[in-house]
Amino acid sequence: MALYVGTELKFQLDITSEGFSMADDDFMVVISNHSKKMEIKKEDMILDENEHYLFTIDTAFFGSGDYMITTYAYVPDEDFDDGIRTEVQKQVLCQVKS
Repeated sequence: MALYVGTELKFQLDITSEGFSMADDDFMVVISNHSKKMEIKKEDMILDENEHYLFTIDTAFFGSGDYMITTYAYVPDEDFDDGIRTEVQKQVLCQVKS
């Protein structure tokens, strides 16, 4: 299915890492394309009735192109000075056409 500018999108975020809990620990995502970027923090996401974290994107804001998602998970880990190990993952989220 092709996506076009003007479409409003909703995605479910699922982060898995040993020692990490989406309910208890902090995380955020950054959505970007060739010219724009938007940061979505955990507290700005929608928590549905099944305790899934959802976020929305209005393609009218970003325009056409490949949308990248960079996920930051802050994993509790006593081996680090601040007690947190930051895990970063980046991938193509979707492609939007004009």
